[in-house]
Amino acid sequence: MTKILTIAGSDIFSGGGLQADLATITQIGAKGFVAVTCVTALVADEFQVQPLTPLQLEQQLMSLADVPFAAIKIGLLPSPEHAYVVYHWLKGRQRVPIVFDPVLVLKENKDQVLGQWAKVFQKIAALSQIMTPNLREAELLLGRDLCDQADLQAGAEELSRQFGTAVYLKGGSRLPGPVALDFVWTGQSGFYLETPQEQGTINGSGCVLASSLTTYLGQGQDVVKASHLAKQFVTAAIEVADEWGVSPYAIK
Repeated sequence: MTKILTIAGSDIFSGGGLQADLATITQIGAKGFVAVTCVTALVADEFQVQPLTPLQLEQQLMSLADVPFAAIKIGLLPSPEHAYVVYHWLKGRQRVPIVFDPVLVLKENKDQVLGQWAKVFQKIAALSQIMTPNLREAELLLGRDLCDQADLQAGAEELSRQFGTAVYLKGGSRLPGPVALDFVWTGQSGFYLETPQEQGTINGSGCVLASSLTTYLGQGQDVVKASHLAKQFVTAAIEVADEWGVSPYAIK
């Protein structure tokens, strides 16, 4: 069976994070593995990200050194130090598709912090086949707002040039209008993906999009076909979402 690794954080409510990743990988028909970067908890009404140490993450990754993964997804990395651990481990795994979902956990938008993230993100992206930022993450990395369809395409192309990889830019419900709009730039050409906006929670949709894209790539699809299939899968998961988030296991 196709083996897929997700490097991700735990969502205590199981709407996103590694829980959504493993549900997605399983539902598509592959076997999921996980290296945990952090746990989360609701403390005094505040949602907290509680990182494992970089050493703990490194030991997990080293434990998986001999597993023949068909594709790897990188999700929430709680600090640049964790990101460098992942980067050094990935350098020996460049023969398989790597999907980089650049989740940014930043309490403050400070240039120094963003600069640290951008430097290590560039290293990871250079090893990746494609990166999958959402609109807010793209805006932080680019240092400007993305407000409409034209901005979505321009932003994806600019990120591709900046980070040296293909880009699936998740506009989704963050752009005004009746459709959930994304744009994929392969490095040479691009295309829009759109579906009707669904009502209700979209918590976890970014994780499901990235992990489904990873799984389809691991099953041998190219970027274009895998992107279309991932868009279809995440839309189906949103349609059956509950109060905790999208529901890959509930897809019929």
